[in-house]
Amino acid sequence: MKFQNTFVCLFVAALTTAAGCGANNGLHLAKVHGKVTYKGQPITYGTIMFEPDTSRGTNGPAAVGSITSDGSFTMSTEESGDGAIVGLHRVAVVGLEPMPDSPQKAMPDPVTSPREFMIAKTQAGTRTNFTKKAEVPTFTDKDGKVFRITIPEKLGNPSTSNIKASVGRGSNTVNITIKEDGTAEISH
Repeated sequence: MKFQNTFVCLFVAALTTAAGCGANNGLHLAKVHGKVTYKGQPITYGTIMFEPDTSRGTNGPAAVGSITSDGSFTMSTEESGDGAIVGLHRVAVVGLEPMPDSPQKAMPDPVTSPREFMIAKTQAGTRTNFTKKAEVPTFTDKDGKVFRITIPEKLGNPSTSNIKASVGRGSNTVNITIKEDGTAEISH
């Protein structure tokens, strides 16, 4: 739950900050695109955020991008695909399963289907009592859909991810390779 609240707050703050910007706001944006992989495979769904590193003199709103099925992303600050603030950034990556977890199947009605009800109840009790489902971190979107997180949770917060990227003037390619231990390498 802590992860969800932190990420949602950061995401909302980024969007709120960006909403106050206008075309003549003096921001120096540069195009940014790239790919993100985890353990050698593309992350197929999720979000990436570039948060300006104020400790290094980069100020302005955060940029956000959606990760597509081949692991690619394009950053947006004010408008779709316009890029990120020129300077140094702390990066957050959230990799999610493409489909939300399916809700539990409803139990049959004990009055109209007593046999099916007893079978379903027995199966549910057996699963609960004899098998332990691994605790998997999840993310709940604004519509209440629950998605499983597919990469280390710490990467979803720019303060804990330890991923840093530099954005220069012009067009930037930023590829992020996340290793099994949760560390990441950036290549430009």
